[in-house]
Amino acid sequence: MKKPHATRPGSPRRPVRPALRAAFAAALAGGLLATPAYALTFNVSYGSSVTNASNATSIEQAFNDAITFYQNTFTNNITVNLSVGWGYVGSTQISSGALGASSFSEITTKFAQLQSVLPSASLPASDPTNHGSIYLSSANAKALGLVPGAYPALDGSVGFDSTATWTFDPNQRAQQGAYDFIGVAEHEISEVLGRYSALPGHESVLDLYRYTAKGTLDTSGTSAYFSTDRGATSLVSFNGNASAGDLGDWTGQPNDAFNYGVMAGRELLVSSNDLTEMVSLGYTQAAPVPEPADTLLLLAGLGLIGWRARRVPRGS
Repeated sequence: MKKPHATRPGSPRRPVRPALRAAFAAALAGGLLATPAYALTFNVSYGSSVTNASNATSIEQAFNDAITFYQNTFTNNITVNLSVGWGYVGSTQISSGALGASSFSEITTKFAQLQSVLPSASLPASDPTNHGSIYLSSANAKALGLVPGAYPALDGSVGFDSTATWTFDPNQRAQQGAYDFIGVAEHEISEVLGRYSALPGHESVLDLYRYTAKGTLDTSGTSAYFSTDRGATSLVSFNGNASAGDLGDWTGQPNDAFNYGVMAGRELLVSSNDLTEMVSLGYTQAAPVPEPADTLLLLAGLGLIGWRARRVPRGS
């Protein structure tokens, strides 16, 4: 995926929205700390591009399967407000070569704040930003308790290529010549939840687990691996080519929903490494099994900066 974020069969840069900054400030001033519902939930709105599509029912049912996976897997007491488009992400048309794309509200926090809400042994030993900003999606900030979990503003948007051949059937996700819609949807949703890289130039929460060697973080967006023990163990390799896909995606995992490229005819599963990655971002896992087939806290210290977008490319 690129910035914005997209899933290629194979991401636009964020526009800053000052109104959102004011909205968060107003929420803080007004003491918006509503009690969240039990477990992670999604408040989904389908755009007219979906509801007017000839296959609207199939799209909505398959997307519901994707969000149900997350709702059954993680127990954070938050509500993620999400819009869905068909051929569009929000009001932006999906770029050529992208199967899916996401954009999301993005804010900043400090390393010291993250140390108070994430396991310190998994984080770098010292602040890699030297007291600078660390980027995260608003949904991720909710999961970490840095933003009210029931805050009603839109957290992100996802969209899907309306010209691709898709399989929407949850029981037949690997169909010859068709792309697994549920797997691509799970990929895009995970980016709204915070699974993305802000490199080069900035660090996201995910980038705190991106290593080139033991004790050496990748700060430039090159070839690197995912590690939850400060680089001592490589769990899976990150994509290191921003022109090929998003730096927050895996490489070399063609059957994985979080891989940077997607090939037709394959069921894309959320793996155990994918779940470990989401847990490292602050999501609480309800059960250890990925999928059946795959055996206020200091809101004033957060800076709302706008929106970021990603895409998923098609594989070859």
